[in-house]
Amino acid sequence: EILEEKADQAAEIALNSPAECLMIPENLSSEVVGKKFFHDYMEAYQTKWVEKIAEKDKFSFVHMDGTLKGLISEIGSVGFTVMEALTPQPVGDLELREIRQRVPDESIVWGGIPGSYFTPLVRQAEFERFVKEVIQIMRQQPRYVLGVADQVPPDGLEDRVRRVGQLVEEYGYY
Repeated sequence: EILEEKADQAAEIALNSPAECLMIPENLSSEVVGKKFFHDYMEAYQTKWVEKIAEKDKFSFVHMDGTLKGLISEIGSVGFTVMEALTPQPVGDLELREIRQRVPDESIVWGGIPGSYFTPLVRQAEFERFVKEVIQIMRQQPRYVLGVADQVPPDGLEDRVRRVGQLVEEYGYY
């Protein structure tokens, strides 16, 4: 209750700011929250703020990475404009196509490339194959934003970040 009260105060300030995009203060993974905790403790709060954000003609965001399967449909039902940092297999627990099937059609799915793919742990050929596949999926199904899911780690390779842009230029046109 105290956390909600303080978050409400901060959200109210953000709501009345000139910002057009507002992210609910969450960092969700279904292995931590799960359906029961979501319904018991989070759903009403998130619904309240998504509705207030929409009333101000602004865009609502939520950050969700890690495991998705046990919670993504519930989060999607709240009505967020954008579900951000969604991490597909092999790091997450859903394929990218499955993610799209579990959220409302009007939701924007942001993410797609697990952060570990930017590290030397993943071979260059696998990195390129994976990014091309993600781009192909995103071209076929609307309402995606290509991004790192969740972040490029400290040992991430700068040339791979640049390479994503090059691959988008080469393969990303509709």
